[in-house]
Amino acid sequence: MKIAIYGTIWIALGALLLGELGRRRNRQTGVTTRWAIVCSAIGVFLTATHILIALGVAYDWDHTRAATVTAERAAVVYGVAWPLSLYVNYVFLTWWLADTIWWWRATPSFLTRAPLIEWAWRLIAFTMVINGAVIFTSTAGRVAGVPLAAALVFVWWHSPSNRRST
Repeated sequence: MKIAIYGTIWIALGALLLGELGRRRNRQTGVTTRWAIVCSAIGVFLTATHILIALGVAYDWDHTRAATVTAERAAVVYGVAWPLSLYVNYVFLTWWLADTIWWWRATPSFLTRAPLIEWAWRLIAFTMVINGAVIFTSTAGRVAGVPLAAALVFVWWHSPSNRRST
């Protein structure tokens, strides 16, 4: 089952990267990149699947235990056992889902949204990638996580949204 837990999230993170690359292309060309929206939707679905598999397999459907263990793991790294650490995953997933729906249903308004919204999304996404794929992973995971995080920064740095005035 470990392969299901880790496989779903790594494919989801790859889909996140492809989706962000497609957003950049969409902004550059004005042409809707449906393949990127589909990648984003797949990423959302696989992240939700990852959360459910982890909750069932690693925590035997005990949400309180999952929240406690997540807070304890955060305390080892950050020195604070914040009891709501697990809920950050849900905020991220909810935002990603809402973002993907908005992009799919109203592409013009999505692509011209306020830079503050875009950068808030990037901040939470990057925080999740750094924590999940670099900090709270194995050495082997970091081998994939560091280039993934660097690729996201590259895609965002070279995005037309960086050149719009606020």
